[in-house]
Amino acid sequence: MNIPDPSSVLDRIVLGRSYRRAADALTAFAAIVLPSSCVICGQWDTSLCPGCSAVFRRATSRPFRAEAGAESLPDVALDAAGTAGSGDRTDAYGPLPVVAAGRYGRAVSGVLLAYKNHGHVDLAAPVEAALAGALHEAVTHLCRSPDGPGPARQVLLVPVPGRASSQRRRGYDPLMLLLSRLERRGGLPAGTRLVAGARQVSPAARLSGALMRGGVGGVLRDGLAALSGPGGGQKGLGRRRRRANVLRSMRAGRHARALLADRDCIIVDDVLTTGATIGELHRVLRGGGARVLGGVVIAATSSPAGARPGTVPGPGTG
Repeated sequence: MNIPDPSSVLDRIVLGRSYRRAADALTAFAAIVLPSSCVICGQWDTSLCPGCSAVFRRATSRPFRAEAGAESLPDVALDAAGTAGSGDRTDAYGPLPVVAAGRYGRAVSGVLLAYKNHGHVDLAAPVEAALAGALHEAVTHLCRSPDGPGPARQVLLVPVPGRASSQRRRGYDPLMLLLSRLERRGGLPAGTRLVAGARQVSPAARLSGALMRGGVGGVLRDGLAALSGPGGGQKGLGRRRRRANVLRSMRAGRHARALLADRDCIIVDDVLTTGATIGELHRVLRGGGARVLGGVVIAATSSPAGARPGTVPGPGTG
């Protein structure tokens, strides 16, 4: 008997017509009782005013290659076009290619934080559009077939799994909500399929694993990272601490090995800083026999060391 994934059931409810009608009615009522304000400029009676909405669209309308500023991304074999896993020829090694919709500036960060952490599900539409643009750019230029740009076979879009505690606190999985909306609307790139290929490891399981691998010393060394988790205060941490926070924090999902073996994948996340989270999911997917062609994020931010994400020469880059 197949038990449905609670997160997918919740997404279907949230995306359903009845829920949206009820939510719109409650939003209209709340606007009268508790007027909202623009998450960027503070203008009343709107979560995102027309002017700030235009600023956000402009900031996320030109996807770019962002891996240059992320020190914790895994090194992979690249061909002359700067793509990974596209054949037997290897011209160089470099960080896993990542396409970002925009830079993590004031407008983009304000919208993303409000959508993720402050219950502004009404901002899903502009964030979804930004993510869709980056996904299409990545599939066009990172998935190269012998006939040219674009995938020669189906590509799996694998989102970074959210923590159960974060989902309970928010009431939804922000990244999966966006991807589910795109899937339902037919907005995913042609030749792709959305797959939950990994899941988070509980803190207790991480502590148990650290004990088995390194005894008491392993628990003392990895215990803090296991208890804080990959989402527990990542902001402001350096590269080494971010890596420790996410190390062995994910594992392949049920039946994932049969699903992932010999398949092309693109990792999807919300924000790229050092690349530690994408690197951990890359480890899991590679362990399942998949080829990881790159990553896609909504925004790329400067690393803790101060390096800005840059454009890497390659297809579709200026």
